[in-house]
Amino acid sequence: MGEILSMLRIEWLKIKYYRTFWLLLAVITVSIPAFNYMVYDFTTNNIPKFNGQSILGNPFSFPGVWKMVPYNAGLITFMPAIMIITLFTNEYSYRTHRQNIIDGWSRSGFITIKIIEVFLLSLFVTLLVLLTCLYFGFLTLTYPQSFAVEWEQFRFIFYFFVEMLDYLLIAALIATLIKRAGLAMGLFFLYMFVEQLVVAIGRNKYKKDWVNYLPQEVSDRLIPNPLGGKGLPHDSLDHWEKLVPVYLSVAIAYIIIYIYIISWRFRKAEL
Repeated sequence: MGEILSMLRIEWLKIKYYRTFWLLLAVITVSIPAFNYMVYDFTTNNIPKFNGQSILGNPFSFPGVWKMVPYNAGLITFMPAIMIITLFTNEYSYRTHRQNIIDGWSRSGFITIKIIEVFLLSLFVTLLVLLTCLYFGFLTLTYPQSFAVEWEQFRFIFYFFVEMLDYLLIAALIATLIKRAGLAMGLFFLYMFVEQLVVAIGRNKYKKDWVNYLPQEVSDRLIPNPLGGKGLPHDSLDHWEKLVPVYLSVAIAYIIIYIYIISWRFRKAEL
């Protein structure tokens, strides 16, 4: 543990004065609450009302906010992914990975630290989503309201963490294989587009269920569209609930596979 902490301190020194890191972190920190506020403002002021209330209800109140904010944040996961690609590819661009190995780091230790970075960023973004949920939830709170009801759908915060890990580890895997920031980012966005195209064609044209278990899609399905769910038959919601353990298990399995491939690739690749 002491060795890991020492390596993390050295890793911190790499990014402490790196302006791009702080710029990207600031953009991520601002964009999640700002994007949710845009959606909140739209649903509050632009959706038709019936008897003074929006036909969509208030998706930013408890307990719905636990699903609404993570869903919206999931639409801009590419921002943290850009940071991960930048941090990983910088190691190759500036040869810092080679210098760390020369200084006595093991290859396994080095790549473990980089994977910890992915987990820490995922935790940071998840915490940001949690705080955003609390802000909007209490902003729209009407008293008296049961505290138990407010936390009813808190599980979606954990689902978002899994989704975030899934996306960031895909970005880390591409960065480890490609090693160049611009090309890695281009391939990441291309992969996102191609998978969504395959999912759309497979589901809508060929009625294939296996597309629901592709890497990005399976984690996306952990947090269904809160607005799209309005008016769905009860059996559709029950069907989704039954499949959540499957989606979660497959998403975690992908995470383990990504970590294994990233670690294997770095240990075997030439410095």
